[in-house]
Amino acid sequence: LRFEVDQGRLIKLDLEKNVHILTGLIKLFVRELSSPLIPWATIEKLVDAYDKISTITDQKQKEKSIQTVGQIISTIEQANRDTLFFLLEHLYAVSEFSDVNQMNIENLAMMLGPTLSWTEDLTNMTNMTSMMIKQNNVVGCLIRDCKQLKIFNK
Repeated sequence: LRFEVDQGRLIKLDLEKNVHILTGLIKLFVRELSSPLIPWATIEKLVDAYDKISTITDQKQKEKSIQTVGQIISTIEQANRDTLFFLLEHLYAVSEFSDVNQMNIENLAMMLGPTLSWTEDLTNMTNMTSMMIKQNNVVGCLIRDCKQLKIFNK
């Protein structure tokens, strides 16, 4: 199927019914980008921002903090940002059927989170596991907040 898509025969995508094959294609596409969809420095800033948001109980303050996340995302290159929002909106739509497909936001973030951002710095492997968990949490929050974040990035 990848070969067919690479050759521009996109009709094959419409004919494919196996969700695992389609998901694999998306993950492969994102993994083969020359640079991550979300730069590593941006993921680190998003981890910090969402860590702060998780401690806020006041809804108005939480909404204001989401604007900070939107500002961080606005630093991503336009093409990456457009692709990211397209993907996040799709994942949000998938999550709305989680009672049928068992793909809630957390599962979607775990499945795709590691492919959206990566670091070239392999010297700090001791924090890699905890950072991957935080990265998946950020991706889950981005899926959950995608509609609100897109408003800040028009």
